[in-house]
Amino acid sequence: MSVNKLTGGLSLRQLRPAIVISTLGLSFFAIITWYPLVFMVATSLKTRDQFFQNFWGFTYPFDWQNYVDVWPRAFQGIQNSLLYSSLTLVLTLIFSLLGGYAFGRFNFAGKNFIFLAILMLLMVPGIVTIVPLFVLVRQLGIMNSWAALVLPWTGFEMVFGIFLMRLFFEKLPHELFDAARVEGAGELKVLFFVAIPLALPGLGSVAILDILFTWNDLVWPLVTMSDQANLPAGPMAMLFRGSENVDYGAIFAAYVTLSAPLVILFTFFTRQFLRGIEGI
Repeated sequence: MSVNKLTGGLSLRQLRPAIVISTLGLSFFAIITWYPLVFMVATSLKTRDQFFQNFWGFTYPFDWQNYVDVWPRAFQGIQNSLLYSSLTLVLTLIFSLLGGYAFGRFNFAGKNFIFLAILMLLMVPGIVTIVPLFVLVRQLGIMNSWAALVLPWTGFEMVFGIFLMRLFFEKLPHELFDAARVEGAGELKVLFFVAIPLALPGLGSVAILDILFTWNDLVWPLVTMSDQANLPAGPMAMLFRGSENVDYGAIFAAYVTLSAPLVILFTFFTRQFLRGIEGI
């Protein structure tokens, strides 16, 4: 293929200003996207005096004591979030897989109506459901427990998970499922040995979105958790800010510590997430 075809008939001299402008624009957006993270890390390594002396950048020497001071409470928040997010993730994946498989591979009476009713739940703002959910959780007697977070989170996340997995299953070739049934496989074997292996990219996308939601949720844990020892990572970060003598270094050290698991997760699983989205 010739250079003219690749460049749409434009010469390299004509393309050079466009390339420069695009590069500068992308660089600008990269800087404003990454700088808050850099600022958070820089501030977490400052004493109170260093924070006011140099607000925007790094200062030396680094104050690692901030991380030592916040680690016990931050570790408790990470442990709680790992527990709540793991339970929610397992339940969400199970219901999303089964619901998406049923809607994507079977025809039954009222299928489209039921699916439309599920999709309508995506249009309801989450803030509107806080009061009725709070009343329900209190009447069930599960306030300040793991169930007060896990069950509502699962209810929210499985809606989008079912929607995503239905789209994924509908695109899979019918011949693979028919061949398994011809070989004598029942529906459970088809599900476990055909559907699930093929649906792993989609399940990975559902898992990452679920962890993002549960780890970052702030309002609902504050509503249902009265014991500070049971708070997940998001609300736990708020406890490091006192009413007087604010230690910004310690606060931002807590933010870095509590957000580190998500950063690590996305560093290693971004490709799997994109594969799942592209497969829809």
